[in-house]
Amino acid sequence: MHRRLSAFVKGSARNHDDDSDVVGISDHDSESKASTVVRAEPLPVPSLKVKRVDYYYSRWGKTWKYRNMNSKITVEPTPTVNTGNNDPWKDYSVVIVRKLPKNPEGNQEPTFKIILKNNYIVKMCKDVIQKWPGVSWNAEPLELDPEMFLTFLPQITDYRDALQNKKETLGQEDVHVLDSVNLLLSSLSVDYRATLSTIHHLTSHSEITFDHLYAILVPRTIFVTQCAITGIPRLFELISFQWVMLGANPACQLSCESVDMVDRGTSQTIGRIQTTILLRHFKGTVNIQSLDAYPIKYHPDEKKLREILLQRGKKWVSLIGIHHRQYDGVAADHFSGMKHSVKGRIMVDRAMFRKLNPGYRSPAAVPRKLPKRNSSARRGGTPHSVYGVHIPNFGRSSSSSFIGNYANGVIVESRNDDDDDEIPDLSDEDLVLTATIVYGFSLSDKVWLEFNIDKVQDVDWNVDAFANLVLPAGRKNLLRSLVEAHHQEVGFDDFIKGKGHGLVINLFGPPGVGKTFSAEATSEHVRRPLYVLGGGELGTRASELDATLERIFDIATVWKAIVLIDEADVFLEQRSMHDLERNAMVAVFLRHVEYYRGILFLTTNRIQAFDEAFLSRIHVALHFRELTQESREQVWTAFINKLAVSKEITAQQIKDLAVRDVNGRQIKNAVRTAHSLALSRSQPIGFSHFSETLDAMEEFTKEFQGLKTVEK
Repeated sequence: MHRRLSAFVKGSARNHDDDSDVVGISDHDSESKASTVVRAEPLPVPSLKVKRVDYYYSRWGKTWKYRNMNSKITVEPTPTVNTGNNDPWKDYSVVIVRKLPKNPEGNQEPTFKIILKNNYIVKMCKDVIQKWPGVSWNAEPLELDPEMFLTFLPQITDYRDALQNKKETLGQEDVHVLDSVNLLLSSLSVDYRATLSTIHHLTSHSEITFDHLYAILVPRTIFVTQCAITGIPRLFELISFQWVMLGANPACQLSCESVDMVDRGTSQTIGRIQTTILLRHFKGTVNIQSLDAYPIKYHPDEKKLREILLQRGKKWVSLIGIHHRQYDGVAADHFSGMKHSVKGRIMVDRAMFRKLNPGYRSPAAVPRKLPKRNSSARRGGTPHSVYGVHIPNFGRSSSSSFIGNYANGVIVESRNDDDDDEIPDLSDEDLVLTATIVYGFSLSDKVWLEFNIDKVQDVDWNVDAFANLVLPAGRKNLLRSLVEAHHQEVGFDDFIKGKGHGLVINLFGPPGVGKTFSAEATSEHVRRPLYVLGGGELGTRASELDATLERIFDIATVWKAIVLIDEADVFLEQRSMHDLERNAMVAVFLRHVEYYRGILFLTTNRIQAFDEAFLSRIHVALHFRELTQESREQVWTAFINKLAVSKEITAQQIKDLAVRDVNGRQIKNAVRTAHSLALSRSQPIGFSHFSETLDAMEEFTKEFQGLKTVEK
């Protein structure tokens, strides 16, 4: 029942006769001119009359009764279901019922409902309103909240106008529909004149009150809101709304739909998900754009917003599947709610995200409506849903959750399609409804996150990385050839199936001589992701190591990533009779390395301590020696060129820098420190900044060596 519309026109009846509350409209009994259906009898002519009654509590009879509105005496018979000709309201199209408070002296206001007795109006409702929570168009009696008609009033008016514009060619049924809809609109315009005037005045200035909020909440319209994760604008399609209580205050709960990836058994597809947005109670008049969600027609630049979101939707579709990208921005951890600042390479992979984060509440698909069985379906035709996308890849659901959080759900359909991996063609209206986030893994932070799609960019590959690698030409060519051959998946299998498909490269030598950079340069050269792990991240027990390696190697295989395990000495050391746990860890490591199918780099410092079983599993071992002065010149030149200050530093100055006995990592740190030093002094970077930085590093190194000598 409608409780907030207090502008109902009282005194619409001037006497208490049976027809005193009737609004009449002349009948139009036109013959059908367009119908191709041969009817045995003419369609029933609607009764174009409206009745208004009060539903009140009789203190004398201790029961609820009906009477003509504003009448204090005449009591109406109580209508019952399926009364046929005995129905006291059978001669009316619309009955407006005002329910009076049981206690007239209380603070309660009357509530209203509309009872439809006209099937032509019901037909209009099915065409225009289609669905409304808690309403069945087959109900008898069909009791409706007037708020529903006021919400759809513009659409009902358009429906009437469309019929009116082609009145001369209408069939008999459509003529009756037109007359009946005119009756309903006439009644609403009279009874809710003040309310409709208020709504028009508010919305024409892009303003609204909470009591009139329903006027802009038209189902199947597009709403603008902010993504709870990224804070950027996004769109939803409003499906329905309902009034709820949030503590002591009323609130409006919107059920909306958007387009996202949904799970279907072990696969994924594009589908519709449902999200609930809560509009809290507010006082007075507010700008519609200040609401947490509002119709897109009130956006200051709807056309530009749609263009932006259309391009975002196309980008979202392009990121379905597995993609190596780079990211610069804030990403969200769903479980902790923490924000992470990420700048570096990421892997976009929703399937792996779901697999490794089973507790994540991912979007639930709206249950598909199976198509009716028809000749085209039997012939193998492609059925289409109401969204214009074929049924195997698109669906709807009824589960709900608050914005940003999604309820779990299942798609109630079992299929064995061959085209599960196909991406359906989405319309522009679907594309603007796509998600604002993608699910992926930060390769630098090693954490699964929700990434803002606007911040996801193509990888800017470092094409000079391999050229800057300081290695003898022969060994550099060997490394390039091996990696490129494996990258092209030139197959060689072991006698045991599944073994021997990997490429294991050991890089050994002292710190700071280019071992890690070699793996990084290789990944840049073949344009593959690089998954870097420290030895300490693999665990300290055999069981932990087993689980970690299995997970990482599975991920790397799917992503076709290069794996770098830094400081792997502890897992490769010679086994002994006294440390069973470490022996088990070495055995686990050997087994996983042997069956890994990708490229694996291992960096170590002590080649002498290797277990003999592991030596036979290394395809190539590269020894990195201490940097010579010539090598240091190459490293200095590469880093200085990267700073784009090569004109400020002469070749002789680079030679002077190369005389200093520092390794590659120290050179990188020195360049970074010198750059920061120059920025802090608002000076262009020069030789003096590098010298000052190296002097500080050497001073620290001497003090450190002195402390070690004292301790001994």
